[in-house]
Amino acid sequence: MFALIRIVPARLRYLTLLWLAFTPALASQPNLVIFYVDDLGYGDLGSYGHQIVTTPNIDRLAAEGVKFTQYYAPAPLCSPSRAGLLTGRTPYRTGIRSWIPDGQNIHLGANEITLAHLLKQKGYATAVMGKLHLNGGADMQDHPQAIDLGFDYSFVIPGGWVKNKTLETAPADGSRRHGKLYPDNYWRNGIPVPETNKFSAELVADEVLHWLEQHVVHHKEDTAPFFLYVPFSEVHTPIASPAKYLDMYSQYITAEGKSQPDLYHWDWGDRPYRGQGEYYANISFLDAQIGRIIQKLESMQQLDSTIIFFASDNGPVTREARKPWELNMAGETGGLRGRKDNLLEGGIRVPGILRYGDTIPAGVTVKRAVTGLDILPTLATLMNFDVPKDREIDGQSIVPMLSGEMLLRHKPLIWSIDMPGQDDPVNEWAIRVGAWKMILDRERNPKFLFDIERDPYEMFNRLGHPEQKTVQTDLLKAFQAYLHSIDNDAIKSLREET
Repeated sequence: MFALIRIVPARLRYLTLLWLAFTPALASQPNLVIFYVDDLGYGDLGSYGHQIVTTPNIDRLAAEGVKFTQYYAPAPLCSPSRAGLLTGRTPYRTGIRSWIPDGQNIHLGANEITLAHLLKQKGYATAVMGKLHLNGGADMQDHPQAIDLGFDYSFVIPGGWVKNKTLETAPADGSRRHGKLYPDNYWRNGIPVPETNKFSAELVADEVLHWLEQHVVHHKEDTAPFFLYVPFSEVHTPIASPAKYLDMYSQYITAEGKSQPDLYHWDWGDRPYRGQGEYYANISFLDAQIGRIIQKLESMQQLDSTIIFFASDNGPVTREARKPWELNMAGETGGLRGRKDNLLEGGIRVPGILRYGDTIPAGVTVKRAVTGLDILPTLATLMNFDVPKDREIDGQSIVPMLSGEMLLRHKPLIWSIDMPGQDDPVNEWAIRVGAWKMILDRERNPKFLFDIERDPYEMFNRLGHPEQKTVQTDLLKAFQAYLHSIDNDAIKSLREET
């Protein structure tokens, strides 16, 4: 069922030149910036079809690079998705099966190798600014922290979302809570940051700009190439944006939202609907902060020598609120079925964009399936570093796709999520080979079979259909083989034995 990459001779010269361009003898090492945003839906950007929200800076990346129309997050929730992106390994191998609540004894396996480790070995300066969410908290010293994950410099929210402890404490008189949601749970290089006076995305962008100023501008003679991992907390709830961006979408904010602009999100439960405008504003606010970083790279003449990858960690919170903190969200899936926390397309298919100056052709659209697990091996090709040989890497380099070639997979694509007790039918696994995607429950029984190419909206369950009997049998065999590989992963087994 699976085959190696097929490269037709007409494209071989291009790929050879592309490979040679990244050898140390012919070119300096490129910088790398990864923008990993939180809960942004497939349809939440202008370049992905949103009819209202303006996102000129992210759209610029798409216009000047490669836009993926079937890019899949490694998982439908934040912590496992981040683990998959940074390791190239399906999250269940890494010790992270779902999102990590604050204080829980769950973290990325101590013997996992991240992209930051690999680039640091090649002499890169490494930094992370934003939401880390790969351990139970920055105060848990028995958990790997940012520096243990390969990052020399860090400015991070360690856990689930932006917090303001003042707002989280209800007034003693029972009145409602009001106030700007300026975060007070950032940590800089392992030291808590005091209360702040800006919203999260601006704080992160400020930190990135300061780091670039110190690393590049002030050390031109001996500047090492850099890897900046920028996992913004936007547009995860609770969302908060400056008035400038709220005003942009005032026609989509109800009288309730306008009269109570600073009402704390936990107190929305018995209040009237606030409209979609606050969500739209948060996306444009996020876009503006990404624009500031792009402009800084451009002013330093570093933009075209920097690989930029942009993606969301999972699908959005739609208007179907399932928890109190999800009220008044308005994430768009582009019509795809599902949302954050499930394995339907809306939960895992998200925006994905890759830009690299003139090295990668501008304005290219890749319509074939790509996952976040592919990013590490793809960067290994583009940046000339070795993928670890002592462990299973589940992704593979998609460089052939960038020149329009077919990429035939060595492995199926696979997703998993451990979410017992959710309202939807509890499905834990999904596997895709070619056009066909199967979803299985916690007992590993097939529940859905979709032809994603013909039925991207997953309307027609073909499970049990006589014409798909062979497809179903082959997919189930492929899933069982993949499951055996995960259950017997050498690194995971070593960790469990110690």
